[in-house]
Amino acid sequence: MKSKLSAAQRASLFLLSLCVTLVVGEVAARIWVAVRWPAERIEQLTTHAAVRGRFASHPYLPFVLNPAFAGHNALGFRGADLAPQKPEGVRRVACVGASTTYGLDVTAEEANPAQLGTLLGREHGRWEVINAGVPGWVSSESLVDLELRVLPLQPDVVVILQGRNEVFPQAYHGFEPDYTHFRRAGFSFSVSNYAHKELFGWSRLVMLACTLRGERFGWSERAEHPLYGGIVWENRPTTADAARNLQDPARLAPLRSNLESMIQLCRARGILVVVCTMAFRPDKLAMDELEPDPEVAPILGQQVERNNELAREVAERLGAQLVETARLVERPELFRDDCHLTPEGHQLFAQMVYEQIAALLERR
Repeated sequence: MKSKLSAAQRASLFLLSLCVTLVVGEVAARIWVAVRWPAERIEQLTTHAAVRGRFASHPYLPFVLNPAFAGHNALGFRGADLAPQKPEGVRRVACVGASTTYGLDVTAEEANPAQLGTLLGREHGRWEVINAGVPGWVSSESLVDLELRVLPLQPDVVVILQGRNEVFPQAYHGFEPDYTHFRRAGFSFSVSNYAHKELFGWSRLVMLACTLRGERFGWSERAEHPLYGGIVWENRPTTADAARNLQDPARLAPLRSNLESMIQLCRARGILVVVCTMAFRPDKLAMDELEPDPEVAPILGQQVERNNELAREVAERLGAQLVETARLVERPELFRDDCHLTPEGHQLFAQMVYEQIAALLERR
């Protein structure tokens, strides 16, 4: 006759089985992760690095470009290497903006800053290009970058393109002129999901349980993305609220102030300033910062045009040159989405800016 297991024995057997299952599961998870996921993904999930893909942390900005990323130079700009000190006999053109300046989905050479430099070099001596476009930035961040990182490189010409990303802080609830209602103050992606990453370093099984094909147990994939991790998502408005918020004229004040400051900083140093208007096609809208709703596209299109009108007014009042690059909307085939251009679109953008600069250089 078989003896029955005591409660203590059953508990011990259960715990042993559980431990064996977890060990086998951990070994299987480690093999699966090593085979299926690239080293970059594993590093992202297990370290608190100050770099993430094309982005790097910065003490005074939410993020900057990673100098070690392909196509970036040692100074943290997209494009060819630059010396901190401008060489004798060389002039520099700096292009300040966000992803439309950086050139998403095109090569560094195809992006409009590089093409502008090529055009200038053909007829007007030696030129170097500072592509100071950083995806996701708004005008306040471009202003900080201009003073801290761009002006020390002694540009002779600064081209400013703002207006599309501005619509998000302009639309979000809880408006603050410094945009802290939109971008979380003190944001650093180096501390995102901190506790989870500590656990993932010990257990790949826990890693898969939290991250495989979704977000579970408090893990946030959004927090891992430098562009989106610092956004104050709880202030994201509905379409109706966004339309109402954008009617408040006070929400234009930060863009006006930031454009004025950028222009004044440059002109005080004798730098030629060119302000471009934003080409925006609502019919090709693609974004995550606002709720998916077909009615949001025309609302944002109207706001981009308000921002363009503001840029025109500020440029005229402060004596900056204006280039109506917004006219590129007449060529829908030039757009990959609502604002990002094809290589041909970048070429035409650069040509429009070049013609304005060349005319001024010839008069000097």
